[in-house]
Amino acid sequence: MSPQTTAHPHPVLVTGGTILTLDRRQPRPEAMVLMGDRVLALGGRRQLAESWSTAETIDLAGRAVIPGLTDSHLHLLSYGQMLDQVILNGQTTIQGVLDLVRARAMQAAPGEWVLGRGWDQDLFAERRYPTRDDLDKAAGDHPVLLVRACGHCSVVNSKALELARVTAATPDPAGGLIERDADGRPTGVLHERAAGLVREIIPRPDEAALRRALGRALELALSRGLVACHPDDVRSSGDFATAWRLYSELLPQLGGPRIRIDVSDFQLDELIARGLRSGSGDGWLSVGAIKTFVDGSLGASSAALTRPYADGAGSGIVVQPRDQFMATVRRAHQHGLQVAVHAIGDLAVDWALDAIEEAQAEYPAPASLRHRVVHVQITRPEQFDRFARLGAVAEIQPIFVRTDKLWVESRVGAERARHSYNWATMVRGGVACAGGSDGPVEPLDPMLGLHAAVTRQDAAGEPVGGWLPDQRLSVHEALELFAVGGAYAAGEEGWRGRLVPGYAADFVILDRSPDAVEPSEIKDLKVLETYIAGRRVYRAGS
Repeated sequence: MSPQTTAHPHPVLVTGGTILTLDRRQPRPEAMVLMGDRVLALGGRRQLAESWSTAETIDLAGRAVIPGLTDSHLHLLSYGQMLDQVILNGQTTIQGVLDLVRARAMQAAPGEWVLGRGWDQDLFAERRYPTRDDLDKAAGDHPVLLVRACGHCSVVNSKALELARVTAATPDPAGGLIERDADGRPTGVLHERAAGLVREIIPRPDEAALRRALGRALELALSRGLVACHPDDVRSSGDFATAWRLYSELLPQLGGPRIRIDVSDFQLDELIARGLRSGSGDGWLSVGAIKTFVDGSLGASSAALTRPYADGAGSGIVVQPRDQFMATVRRAHQHGLQVAVHAIGDLAVDWALDAIEEAQAEYPAPASLRHRVVHVQITRPEQFDRFARLGAVAEIQPIFVRTDKLWVESRVGAERARHSYNWATMVRGGVACAGGSDGPVEPLDPMLGLHAAVTRQDAAGEPVGGWLPDQRLSVHEALELFAVGGAYAAGEEGWRGRLVPGYAADFVILDRSPDAVEPSEIKDLKVLETYIAGRRVYRAGS
């Protein structure tokens, strides 16, 4: 549903630079006229200036306009909370992690938890996971929980295990794994739902702290050119009602962005009882998808594969029984609720497509109820035909390739690696795709996602030519992924995502045009201003 605004109905002429509309009929007009919250006209500068002679003018001064961007999968509240924790991204040794933990522990009150996020064992010189024994050397009497970059694996110290009463006798929880040494003693490494054994005893932040964290994340989103987000924040906030209330309070203060809250599957009954469907809301804040998981992450070797990992004995972790998962998807679909299925490995993708296909067969629903499969990293070619046939949306995170390229082949082998992260095959083969960051797993910056999609390289330009270069997207395809894809996933492509007459006046002013710079420079493009519904909601330096 298109939201209502109170923007003043005075014409505004935008001209003097590059305007990329993502509309094939008028891809690069000289000028654009806005009226209130909508795009009114596109065309030549002189023609539009004469037709709307009283219009206020936004002079681009050689800069560029692109449609506003959508992050189709992220965790805004977790991102804001991470900014107050120990940030471990980029650490190349376990000792570096310990130094940061020690510094935070020295500042903390007695017994206060030390929380951190972002470590990646594949970057460590030691080439191993950190353990409880490592953390015990740095934390003193403080309990510690450090989340891996992917969010699907954590390491805790002995104090945290003691408080959570996790011992050698503690069984692995359903959908989780407690790593143990040769004597059966927990090492402190907790995979998937095993981390919940410790998480559940960490004191929850009060609502004021949640509001501060979310406010910081929303402001950051606007500064990165995001006009819409699909956050999965219910678990971080505690429940759907709290998440809804936080966003309801903060969005009017910031002028946006548009938010579709993805709701955890454990609250499916509540949404059904309240008569809520995907899209319920006012177009600024609305119900998104029911988020449910099949597997873990490739980096933590818990993505569910049809064949064992090349560098280990297992095939990953399925985090819930198949019957339970299928029933969740079927029930959500029956009640008009979109699902967003976390599926990284090809087995998990099979499950997601099976569930969507069975639900559609049992309960015919409008084509606008587009179910989503999130991540879609390790795939088989025949799965793409099923995506297209079922109308399922693949929500992909191009930025993952910056680090994952280092170890995908060692994890799954050369053959399966060739069919990994196959964005071009998907986009050009009729699969609807939407782009996201999965922040705080990766930085909340769509320019980095655009760069990765176009180059398939890291920030240093490695590898030369890009990893699996035939899967690189064009600049236009990458922009569509982040501008149109998210709108399509939400059923909103009829009124936003492109700059065409009648569509929302959501746009971003960049210092340069993405199609006028070297691909390696896309990551360095600067967001100067962000407009939502014709109103400026961010300006660099102000």
